This record gives sequence, structure tokens and C-alpha cells, in this order.
Amino acid sequence: MRQFLHLFLVASAFGSPLEKRVSGTSVVNLGNNTGSPMHLASGILYGIPDTPDQIPQNLYEDMGFNYARAGGAQVAAPGRGWIWGLTEYKNRFASALSNYQTARTYDANFIFLIHDLWGADGTQNSTAPYPGDDGDWSDWDDYLTHWISDIKANNATEGLSVDIWNEPDETAFWNAPQAQYFQMWGRTYHRLGTELPSVKLIGPAFAGQPDASNDWWTGFLSFVASNTSVPDEWVWHMEGGGGDMEGAYGALFNLLGTYNLPNNPLNIDEYSTYAEQVPAGSAWWISQLERVNAIGLRGNWLSGSQLHDFLASLLSKPNADNSNYSATGGGYFPNGDYQVYKYYNLNMTGYRVGSSPSADLKLDTYATVGSDTVKVLTGARITTGTWQVEINDLSAVGLADSGTLNIHTWSFPFTGGHFGEVDGPTDLGWYEHTYSGNNVTFPIYQTDNSTAYAFEFLRG
Repeated sequence: MRQFLHLFLVASAFGSPLEKRVSGTSVVNLGNNTGSPMHLASGILYGIPDTPDQIPQNLYEDMGFNYARAGGAQVAAPGRGWIWGLTEYKNRFASALSNYQTARTYDANFIFLIHDLWGADGTQNSTAPYPGDDGDWSDWDDYLTHWISDIKANNATEGLSVDIWNEPDETAFWNAPQAQYFQMWGRTYHRLGTELPSVKLIGPAFAGQPDASNDWWTGFLSFVASNTSVPDEWVWHMEGGGGDMEGAYGALFNLLGTYNLPNNPLNIDEYSTYAEQVPAGSAWWISQLERVNAIGLRGNWLSGSQLHDFLASLLSKPNADNSNYSATGGGYFPNGDYQVYKYYNLNMTGYRVGSSPSADLKLDTYATVGSDTVKVLTGARITTGTWQVEINDLSAVGLADSGTLNIHTWSFPFTGGHFGEVDGPTDLGWYEHTYSGNNVTFPIYQTDNSTAYAFEFLRG
């Protein structure tokens, strides 16, 4: 049965009757060394329990955890943030500090969401204040004074970045004039830059990707150019379910040229919709982020106590999906999506090589060349159909430019969904491919919208 399944999934495309129905081809170029793997996509938004060590160490380490982002949102009452009083600020700060300390335990960097600590996490009421309302900045200034003091008192500057405000282009987070946001950015940037000079100041963390027709982007870039408040990393979010990283980065690159701004590193500190947080979707996003060297943090679509649990929907535990759920309970186990990140971190070593998505942007690949094995991770973006993977320049890894190639295939199922237990990928065995022209091509039969695949073969 295993051999039959493997033949169905990865049989040679040459002469296949399914060839006519191939939707597109993702290409891997083994001759294009793009640098050492840094597991750029292994960050998470929230997802860390406030109780230290609640999630076992190996579950952080195996998935390559290297970036966290939090600010105490949605903690148990009283904990609504600064605008509701000092006690409610302190409870949110304690949560964020605990998350920061957990991140640093694993040498992961941490992005502090000071808008959440302020109280503008999307759950605030319609009369909640914003920094600079009616031209009065005193409360915001007092808030920053208190926060800066607490950061210093807790020695929390190492590995720290600050998102000055989250998604100000969405009224759920910034329900005030655009010009007031720009003024808040400039005031905050220059103050933090003076008092916390080692801390990275990043942004604008817009929900919308760069676009020359978007007045939030053009207004922001014009402002920071004139105000000398250029972020250390360009940040935006890719959670709309559309777009692609090459297109978004290309638009940013052109805009930076227009405003004579530096091409600073990219940080997509929220990526993927909840529906995309499955093995196939995660493999697609890993490929997208790695291609443009963008740091990536998984979005988090849970709420309440679950927002602070499960490593942003990579883990589960007993009663996770029912009324007996316990925020402080243990017994964690990985889901199928976790296994993609574990493979990405632990198995894909050596050096990265260039790849391109299919023309329809539905299939994408991320590939590495190790000391003895080439590994290709493949994911379709939440859809079904038939595509191809083409691997070029086989001679670059010591193989002949024609012959036969034995490829080992693994599948990453999503058994049980976000709260189901999956203890590893499924071994689909080996298949021999005949090839010529220094490249090999084989089809991807995507019969569901969640399974990812990895292909491995030995170097020459």
C-alpha cells in the first residue's frame, strides 16, 4: 500500500496522462547558493504561556523558535492596560516580561507590543483614548516614562525590538487621525532612541502590504524621511489571504527609492491566515519568506487564555478544544503543522538554494543542500490540483546531467486539525526517476488542501 501511495504522489510526469492538467511548476536551482539557513519563518505572535516552563523545552527547540512578539493583551482581569490604571498596566507588563524572559532563554529575539500594554489591543471600547488626543501627549509621555523605567529595572533590553504601534491602518487598533499617528511615531521613535539606544525600533506594522496607492504607506515613508525616524526593520503583515512576498517586497523596494530611504531588513511579524496554518500553507509561507530573506512570525488567531498558549497553533494538549480546557494545564503534544517547522529547523541544513513559485503562485518550494543530501520542502496554498517541481542544475551537487535519481518522499498530514496529535511525517518511500538535461521534474498531486511534502535525494 505504501508503495502504491508513493507512486500516486510522485510518479514521473514524463508521458503521464495527468501532464495536461498540470497547473504550474515550482523551480529549484541547485546552482544558486543563497546562504546559510537561519530558519527565518520560525517566529510566533503570542502563544507563550505566562507560566515559565509550562511548555517543555524540546517543543521550543525542535521547531527552531527564534522570535516572539507580545505585549500582555487579553490577560485575565484586571489587566486591560495603562489606560485603565496602574494595576491593569502592571498585570499586562508582567505577562509580556515573562514572555520576553522565555524568549531569551532560547536566545530568541522579542518584539514588545507597547500598543497592547497601553490598552489598544482591539478589545478596547469606543471611547478609549489614543496618544495625543486633542493635542495632549502628557498621558503617553507618562506611560513611556513608566515603561522605560520598568524595562531598565528588569534588564530587558537585550534582543528587544519595539513595534511602535500595531496596524494603525486598522481602526480596531488606531481609531484616531492619520496625522496624529505620524506625530506619535516621531515622538516615540526619538525618545526611545535616546533613552534605549540598543533597542531596535521597527514598523510601521501595517495590516496592508506596501503599495504606491496606499496613503498610509506613502504618508508614512514621506514622514519618516523628513523626520529622520526611519525604522530599523521594515514591518508589515501578510494575513489578508492574498499577495505574495516577491510582489510586496518589490513594491516596498520601489517606494524606498522614491523617498530615498534605506533598504533595511524585512520583518513580517504576522503572517498566514488561520486556514493557512496547516502543513501545506506553512511550507508555502516558509518558501515565500526565505526567498526575500524576511523574518517571519506566525499570526495568532486564538483569543483569551488560548492566545497565550499552543505556540501560535503549533501544539495541543488534553481538552484543548473543549470546555475543560485549562490555561495552565500541561501534557503538550505537536500537531501536523508543528512537524513542518521541526523538519525545516532540524533537517534542512547546509546551505539554501534559490527557488521560484509556480506561475499561479499556488505551489512553492524551499530547498537546502546538506553535506550529503538535498532536501526540498513543498506546499500548495490551501488548494487542490496538480503541479510540478522542477529541480535544475543537478551537476552543481555532483550528479550526472542525465541518468536515474532515487527520491525519498515524506508527507506532512494534518490529522485531527489544529488540536490533533501528529508525531512525525509519514514515510512514503523511494521512487526512481529517469532524467536528462541536468534537471528532474516530477508532479505534485495535491488531493487535499493541508498536506505538505518533502523530497530528499543524495548528492553525487
